[in-house]
Amino acid sequence: MKYKNRLKRVADTLEKLGVAGIAVGVFQGNMTGFWAAVIFLIVSISLTKED
Repeated sequence: MKYKNRLKRVADTLEKLGVAGIAVGVFQGNMTGFWAAVIFLIVSISLTKED
């Protein structure tokens, strides 16, 4: 159970970084930051996906 809680926290952090990165990427026109944020979101979703 402890492992699952830590994994959830990591996924939540990646999700927050992803959302913030997309906002910064869009409003500042930085496509590198935008794509990094999209990757963070994809990893976050894959970590929390239940089979």
